[in-house]
Amino acid sequence: MAENKEKTDENKLGAIDINRHIFDMINELSERSRNIISKRFNLDEKGVQTLDKIGKEYGITRERVRQIESESIARLKQIGKKHNINLIFNNIRETVEDRGGVMSEEEIAKHLFKSKSHDNVNKQVSLLVLSLDDKIKTAKETKTYKKIYFYEKENFAKFKDAVGVLGKYLAENKKNLSFERISSLLKDKGFSYLPKKSIKSYLEANKIILQSVIGEWGHQKWPHINPKNVRDKSYLTLKKSKNPLHFVEIADKMNEIWKNKKRANNQTVHNELIKDKRFVLVGRGIYALKEWGYKQGTVLDVLLEILNKDNKKMSQREIIEKVLEKRKVKKNTIVLNLQNKKYFEKFSNKFYKLK
Repeated sequence: MAENKEKTDENKLGAIDINRHIFDMINELSERSRNIISKRFNLDEKGVQTLDKIGKEYGITRERVRQIESESIARLKQIGKKHNINLIFNNIRETVEDRGGVMSEEEIAKHLFKSKSHDNVNKQVSLLVLSLDDKIKTAKETKTYKKIYFYEKENFAKFKDAVGVLGKYLAENKKNLSFERISSLLKDKGFSYLPKKSIKSYLEANKIILQSVIGEWGHQKWPHINPKNVRDKSYLTLKKSKNPLHFVEIADKMNEIWKNKKRANNQTVHNELIKDKRFVLVGRGIYALKEWGYKQGTVLDVLLEILNKDNKKMSQREIIEKVLEKRKVKKNTIVLNLQNKKYFEKFSNKFYKLK
């Protein structure tokens, strides 16, 4: 029965245009109260306005603005009863409890608004909805976690304990973790009652254990998890691509991945790659990661290494294939280097050997 009720409530919520529902409620306020709520919650998308700024606009004190805001929230709570806002409240509660009892405001907004259009308005409407629910509790954002909503204090305590355990483990072991390893670790540490959806909610709400762009979890202080500079972002961009890339491609992909950060220009990326030993130039402007088995050096150096390894005659075709595994160059460049009589002896049928 409970499962059927949850599905029914979800279906009902899905039929509600939440934005329109809330704006209909706001329209029942006086014009000044309506405007103040709109400005305080950025419903007009002009930025959240301070009490002082609104006070100057209306020629009243900031304290009076605060009072009007508080009175308007109280009035909306009453208006919400006839608009059946409890349907939204109940859905939020079911979702929060289903995900371990804590959720960030970002995740609640994503849940309420499946569509990605008008993301900013959706987030602000979510904040207003949450401010109207007397049953939900909140914890302010800290260095450890984002702004969080919960109903039971013990669930918030469990969240902090779990994050603390993971943070301590990472600090002591200095190793990245997969999500499966995190689940296993928490189970070993006494959190076996947590389902995976709860762990995901915990990870989303915390600010210590972060997921890198390549899917690994680690400490937020680690550059390969939470990169701050062009070199570390280039490293993760290449690792995510799994293939050598031209520095222009690296810059483009990097700016796409970290699109809300300061854009890196092509030349800056090129300059940083040259200086970092993690990267190997494998073609004209093309870079690979050293950890992939690439080594520094020219095409000639690669040829010497390949032919010296087995110290036997090799066909031109075989040599070209092996060089192209290590360098992104034209075949003619390889053939041209093979003509160097100082190092290579040529035999019939295009076979070569070191002198």
